[in-house]
Amino acid sequence: MINFSGMALLRVIARCAWVIAFVSLCGCDSSNNTAQDAGVKQEAAGNTLHILAGSELKDIAAMAAEIKAKTGVQLNFEYSGTLDAAEKIASGENYDAVWVSHGKYLQMTPGATERLKQTEKIMLSPVVLGLKESVANKLGWCGNAAVTWKDIAAAAEAGKFTFGMTNPTSSNSGFTALVGLTAALSGKSDALTVADVQANKTASFFKAQRLTAGSSGWLSDAYLNDKTAVDGIINYESVLLSMNQNSALKEKLCLIYPNEGIITADYPLMLLSDAKKATFDTLVAYLRGEEFQQRIMAQTLRRPVNSNVKLSEVFPKSLLIELPFPGQIDIVNVLLEQFQNSVRIPAHSWFVLDTSGSMGTNDGIEQLRKSIAGLSGEDNSVSGRFAHFLTREHIEFITFAHEVNAPVHFEMAATESESKVTRKRISEFANNLNAEGGTAIYDAVYSAYKLALVAQKKESASYYQTIVLMTDGRNTDGNDFKSFQEWYARLPEDSKKIRVFTVAFGDADTAELNSLAKLTGGKFFDGRKGDLRQIFKEVRGYQ
Repeated sequence: MINFSGMALLRVIARCAWVIAFVSLCGCDSSNNTAQDAGVKQEAAGNTLHILAGSELKDIAAMAAEIKAKTGVQLNFEYSGTLDAAEKIASGENYDAVWVSHGKYLQMTPGATERLKQTEKIMLSPVVLGLKESVANKLGWCGNAAVTWKDIAAAAEAGKFTFGMTNPTSSNSGFTALVGLTAALSGKSDALTVADVQANKTASFFKAQRLTAGSSGWLSDAYLNDKTAVDGIINYESVLLSMNQNSALKEKLCLIYPNEGIITADYPLMLLSDAKKATFDTLVAYLRGEEFQQRIMAQTLRRPVNSNVKLSEVFPKSLLIELPFPGQIDIVNVLLEQFQNSVRIPAHSWFVLDTSGSMGTNDGIEQLRKSIAGLSGEDNSVSGRFAHFLTREHIEFITFAHEVNAPVHFEMAATESESKVTRKRISEFANNLNAEGGTAIYDAVYSAYKLALVAQKKESASYYQTIVLMTDGRNTDGNDFKSFQEWYARLPEDSKKIRVFTVAFGDADTAELNSLAKLTGGKFFDGRKGDLRQIFKEVRGYQ
């Protein structure tokens, strides 16, 4: 037993009291700190904007850290195409704001327009034609302010140049170009009507299109990687100016600003959440301020909306005439439907589909069935309808496991009513897909590529030939990627125009699939974390 004297006991009691007080004080501080942390987190959440954006805004997303340092506003971006963005907003999906290059379609979409609380234009970039200087000079167009859309359409129909443009149902640059071209060729000074659209005066122009894409960035990359594919591209002025500053471009592009006018992307930032208005206003004030407008102009080559910012010498000083935009969404939808079904060069597509045993163990085969069924007419959303297998298209399915099966051919009719019958047959084909066996990826790709080469020679410029590979595993049978590389390298240059788009699912070798896409000038899509049906819809923008 321990004995304490009176004084010692008092000292112990005093020390215990001090410890109790200290612990209590710490407990209060801890509680206060917890409350303060919660307040900080709440404040941080209030200063965060979850933004649905067009893919062309990725260069602004790269400035997010700088924007946060200046404003305290954290920007979280999620990317979407034109029609998908309108559908997401109209269906009530939860975003604080939406930021696209051109907001007219979204602003006319029922269910979406009611959610828009405030709209602020941030920067400007007209959609124009960029042609190789040699081609533009031969046509007398370089620096010629008198060139009209009618001149351009006539030269295109006569085969005097070829061009690439994004799919207007997938990308705002193609959408804007199509609306502008249609408005110009209609010869009207006011907004388009259904009768103007049905007059179908754009078909002659699109006879010269040889390259399509699902995004403006990929289109410019494709042009830079294969400068013999087309003579020029339709894209944002900012993209074309950036390409002219790229050392990889061997021949400068001459930018053509048609005399009748153009449509300008004004990149509206649109508020959806009333609760985020203060944060939104803080962000807009900074983005439209002179400092950041200078940065936007210098770094992204987009024009400022702030009139106090002097226009850079890189931009032509001529007055840009703005063409009228359709006033009703029904008119725009008719325009897009006509383009997809009657105007554009149709696709001849080979879908190389993995039906190996692993597809049956990870829900892959069921997702694949639903994806093909969606493209066959079961997806009735606006974006789904435009992603359907279209009139005049040729569709081939090559399934593979440890061996490659014979292609199954479907030919879409010239009319929509007849095409519905073919889509039903494709859906039935998809429902009968089963999973078993190994994985002979490159034997299947090799088979599809050989068939596409035969079609390319036979069909000439009447069709786009593309290959889409979807797999959930790694090659286990037959030739490997190196063998395919060696075979591809031996092909003559004009036989290397067929692009392979790869879709990864499950345990697929993403690095190898990415390499295959790059080798052929295609694009890699990662379907492991998202909805495979949405990925297939996105792929359709490149066909």
